[in-house]
Amino acid sequence: MSGIIGHLTYAILGRQAVLEKAPQIAQLIDEHLDSYLAGAYFGADIMTLPGGRCIVCGGEYGYGGNHPDRCPEDHIPLHPYTLTFDGVSYRPQIIHRMFYGRSHLLFGWQREQAKFRLEWSQLPDYFEAVVADTFNFYRRPERRVAYVMGWISHVIGDALIKSIQPGLDLYLLNGTYTSQNRPIQDLFSFHHFGRTECQIDWANLMFNLTETPVESVQAHFMRLTQPCGQLAEKFPEGWLPQHKQLLYVVMGENRRYQKIRTPRLLQQLELDPITQSCDSELSRITGGLVFEEMMRMAEAAKFRQTLTYIGESVGKFLFSSYSKQ
Repeated sequence: MSGIIGHLTYAILGRQAVLEKAPQIAQLIDEHLDSYLAGAYFGADIMTLPGGRCIVCGGEYGYGGNHPDRCPEDHIPLHPYTLTFDGVSYRPQIIHRMFYGRSHLLFGWQREQAKFRLEWSQLPDYFEAVVADTFNFYRRPERRVAYVMGWISHVIGDALIKSIQPGLDLYLLNGTYTSQNRPIQDLFSFHHFGRTECQIDWANLMFNLTETPVESVQAHFMRLTQPCGQLAEKFPEGWLPQHKQLLYVVMGENRRYQKIRTPRLLQQLELDPITQSCDSELSRITGGLVFEEMMRMAEAAKFRQTLTYIGESVGKFLFSSYSKQ
């Protein structure tokens, strides 16, 4: 299943929500759409890494350290993936522990760093400082600002859909956000919202965001540089510049591996052209529901209204973070 579909959906809806109130923000996003959408995924999900690698065919599989026991191609056991930097090898789980809280702000911090976790009420100041610093640090900041805006959409969308921040009135299958209902959310977002409502070319969109450059501003908003700018003035604690170069390597790996994942995800989300049935594994995860049952369930749960609420929430934060520029 793919967190990427949900986060791109939230970002697109956030851009729609801010269009009428602040068309200049929507214009900036449109001019740098690939970077905006890259920020909406890579800006936070630094665990977009393989789980394992086949030593025979060279294929990489899994996500964030999790992987099937055997290679789908030649059925031999997979070797765990490691990233080596500066003579040190890192498993994806270690990278997750080091960086996840820093990109998600509200949750995901390990125990020794939990004191740096932000409250929802602190987000406007944090986002505003990051956007202001991005304008101040770069001679041509617009692409980086779009990337930051995408990252903001991820932080807000994740906090709401995972009930870190109250606000959603959603009960779909067995909860708001569960492993069993994620296929329903993905399939609805991919087909009904993406293709039917917005005519999104998912393959083109997902390929283009992997071609975007690694953005140094991400190290700043994750507090992995020397403390500087308005962000350091407002949030002086928690800076770890010694991990900046490792983050850059991780971000490069995120983009490289997503290029491998994208065709697999697109194939899994497609419907059979004749029967209009969905992938059998997605059906199994939901307890055996077929595609039409999933869509009826999403409609009954008012999932589209949930997406609207998330998009409007994202739009409010995009506006407030940019309004003083």
